[in-house]
Amino acid sequence: MAIWFITGCSTGFGHETALAALARGDKVIATARNPDDVKDLADKGALVIALDLSWPEEKIQEAVKVAIEPFRSIDILFNNAGVNIIGALEEVSTKQARALFDVNFWGHISVTRAILPYMRAQKHGTIGFSGSMLGWTGMSCVSTYTATKWAIAGLVLCLREEVKDFGIKVTVIEPGYFRTQVLGAAKPLFPEEGMEEYKVALDQLRTLVSTVNGKQVGDPEKAAKVIVEALTGEGAFEGKEVPARLVLGADAVGLVEGMLDLQKRSLEEWKSVSASTDFTVAE
Repeated sequence: MAIWFITGCSTGFGHETALAALARGDKVIATARNPDDVKDLADKGALVIALDLSWPEEKIQEAVKVAIEPFRSIDILFNNAGVNIIGALEEVSTKQARALFDVNFWGHISVTRAILPYMRAQKHGTIGFSGSMLGWTGMSCVSTYTATKWAIAGLVLCLREEVKDFGIKVTVIEPGYFRTQVLGAAKPLFPEEGMEEYKVALDQLRTLVSTVNGKQVGDPEKAAKVIVEALTGEGAFEGKEVPARLVLGADAVGLVEGMLDLQKRSLEEWKSVSASTDFTVAE
């Protein structure tokens, strides 16, 4: 039996993963900005607490400490919570961009810092971060959100090395398009008054969202099953090291394969120029 701490449990991967963990008999601390949104998890035995990743770090860490107290340890942390915003770099205000990073990046850091001491003391633990296939590429007018996912991927690659000697495993889960509420969120995704210069690009994204939403091929329940197996080291992951970057969805696999091929071709094309900047070795 594992003890989980999962952020962002009101919908999507957080909710489905909490359900999957509870179904296997694990203990789950399920967080949401509004605990009323996860009453069904409480009914199934989860400890539900209020947690908003936009809170100051001290408040986040105090909430985590209080939640963990009854268990005295945490085996698995799933940093799942996140928010989205669409708009060109010029359209998204600095205030909006900082608010996005506060949740998608700094909030995860605050929770992780609060839980790492428990994992170090017990000499084991697994930390999963919610990333995106956009952490491998770029898309017009989603620059701020995409930047948070690249930042998380970079954080994971470093943190993985920092804590491996303590028996702690770290991975970032990078899904493609799944049938969650991310594209139909209560908060508006698009700027109320966009710039005319970016209207064509934004209209294309509006069309994409309206076309894709509700028809995504990714199944959140199947994804949750894989996430639970990956973070518990069971099923397909038994006896194997969890990958640093776990891509989910056939669309994400195709995108990453294409990006790796493109990067390899680009590196090969410019290799001689790149290498020409070294000091000349004296003969």
